[in-house]
Parts: sequence; structure tokens; C-alpha cells
Amino acid sequence: MNKHFMGPAIIVAIGVAVAGWLILNPNTVSDETSTRVPPKITIITPQPVTEPLIIESQGTVEPANTMVLSAEIAARIAEVADNFQRGNAFSAGDVLIRLEDTDAKLGREQAAAQLAQARIDLRIASNELERTTELFQQQLVSRQNLEQAQLGHSQAEAQLAAASVALAQAELTLERTIIKAPFNGRIEQEMISVGQFVARGEPLALLIELNYFEIRLPISRAELAYLDIPFSARGLIDEALRPEVTISGEFGGQEWIRKATLVRTEALIDAGTRQVFAVARLPIKLDDADTLIPLGLFVRAKIEGVLPPNAYRLPRSSLGADNSLLVVDTDNRLWQQPIDIIRLEHDHVIVSQQEINTNSRIAMSGLRTIVDGMHIEPVQATSR
Repeated sequence: MNKHFMGPAIIVAIGVAVAGWLILNPNTVSDETSTRVPPKITIITPQPVTEPLIIESQGTVEPANTMVLSAEIAARIAEVADNFQRGNAFSAGDVLIRLEDTDAKLGREQAAAQLAQARIDLRIASNELERTTELFQQQLVSRQNLEQAQLGHSQAEAQLAAASVALAQAELTLERTIIKAPFNGRIEQEMISVGQFVARGEPLALLIELNYFEIRLPISRAELAYLDIPFSARGLIDEALRPEVTISGEFGGQEWIRKATLVRTEALIDAGTRQVFAVARLPIKLDDADTLIPLGLFVRAKIEGVLPPNAYRLPRSSLGADNSLLVVDTDNRLWQQPIDIIRLEHDHVIVSQQEINTNSRIAMSGLRTIVDGMHIEPVQATSR
């Protein structure tokens, strides 16, 4: 046989053999469908939030009240207190400045003399009125004489009243030559010296009150809701509703921790930050070192909020798409439930959901694609 036909013949023979073998040994295809293995997902049980929410903020310790001390009369500075220098503290009622009082004393003496003269004039007018009245009753003087006596008596009474007021004014002027501290405080700036003449209303010093300090704390509108503070046009918080604030800061190599109280909110929203400023008040006692804190210190603040109802703290990984919660039912099916997020923390989220309880099973998101109703194999987390 021609060798050119040997190759195709061999190929045909092999093909016939293979076909015959397939006919004699048909392949049996199983009718069983393949079983899909559900994905394993770690689940946790939610734990309720049992402590009030803490709102964190920061601010600077500032004086609650500053005052420009001014002269109430025109006089020369006669004397200033030894502690009348910038940075020195004083107590309420301490004498800070004495003005020259010579003119004031002379004015008081003159007013006292005028008052004495007015009393004498009134006594004379009273006697004259009494005498004229008796004569009129005896028809020895005319009605005109009686009316003149009555008028003289009324004038004497008015002069006595005016003299009394003049003496009180003179005593007040003398009293104003001694300038006392209106509160416990510190001198921020002194503006006068001994011998200087000051006019009425001229500034003498800038004072800072040390009875309490204040810290302005920015709070977002969302977190303000968890302080449960009613809005007021005045901004004042009712004393029974004032939250406690813990402030802390570092200065001089030590940490300062103090307790304050939120006393008011500034009843407006800051146009730049869209935040609301709340004001914490820190009581100060000059004789109690545990209440003192440096002015101007930058501090961190933790404000005690309310305990939110139906709130749970969960890992952030338990949130699905659109911040929904992944809930596993009793048939091990996965469902996405919308929730209200109260706060996002570093590794956790605080949520509010009526349908969640401590028996619920929450899945930790570990799938790229999640379909409502999909089967999973839950694996209970050993630690949270």
C-alpha cells in the first residue's frame, strides 16, 4: 500500500476504535445538583449602653467677669495698696486706692452745718405758726397772716429735707474717696500712680474676678441633643438640669483635673463652624488649692450627657451598606436593617433600634456582596 495513505488510514482507525468504545461504555451523568456551602460569618450579641454618653470638647480657661475700676469723684490719688500691682490678688472689701479727702471732709462739715441751721429755722417757723394760729383764733390777726406763717413753716420743712439730702451726698462723696475691691479678684492692669489727679469716671485699673472661671466649649448640633438641654433665648440652663463637666489640662509638668458645671449655652449657631458654644463654670476658692487652675490654660472637657433609650454599642464592622445593621434571624438568614446612629467612635458605633435586644444576633460584615435573605453559617465570636 502506498505509504502516503498509511497516515490517514491510521487516524481513521483510531477514531473508529474510540467511537466504538464510547458506545459500549456510555458516561453516566449524575442527576444530583451541587450543594452551595453558605459563607461563615462571625456574629455577636449586642450589649446595651448602661452609662451616660460623654460629649468631648475643648476650650480655654477664661475669667468669667472682668471690670474696669473707675473713680466716682474727681480727686488726687493719695495712696494705693501694697498689692495694687499687676498679677496680685485681693479679696472683696479690701481697700485698693485712697483719694485725697480734704475737700470731701469740708463738704461734709458744711452740709452738716446747713442741716443744723435748717433744723433751727424749722423750729422758729413752727413756733411762729403756733403763735399765729392762736392769735387768728382770737381774731387778733388776719387770715393772710396765718397763711404766711403756714407758708414759712412749709418752706422750713423743705429746707430741712434739702439739707438732709445734701449731708447724705457729702457723706457719700467722702465714702467714695476710699475705693474698695468689689469681689475676690486679681489686678490685670493698673492705670494710675500716687499723686496723679483723676477725673470722675476715669479708669483706675482692670480687675479679674476670681470667684469662678468659665470655659467656652464648642458642641456639634448632633451631640447637643444628647445633653437634653432645652433651648432658651436667654441661654441659661436650669440649675437642676446642669450637666457635670470634667476638665483636664497640662501645665508646669502636672495634669490639672477639675470639676465644673455647664451653666448656659450661647443661644445661636456659629456661622463658621455650625456649632453651638456651651459655657462651663468652674468655682474658685482662693484658700483652696484644689479649686485653682491657671487662667489661659487649654483644657479638654468631658460633658456628662443623658442615657439614650434602646442604645447599643457595637463594632463598626457590624455596619453594612448605607450604615445598615446586619441581623441574623433564627433560620440563619442575613438581613439588613436600617438604624439610627447615635455616635461613631474609634472602633465602635452606638446605635438605636427598637427591634434589637440582647438576644439578637448581629453579623460582623465580612462579605463584599450581601443580599437580603441569604443563608450564612453563623460563628459566635469568642471575644469582642
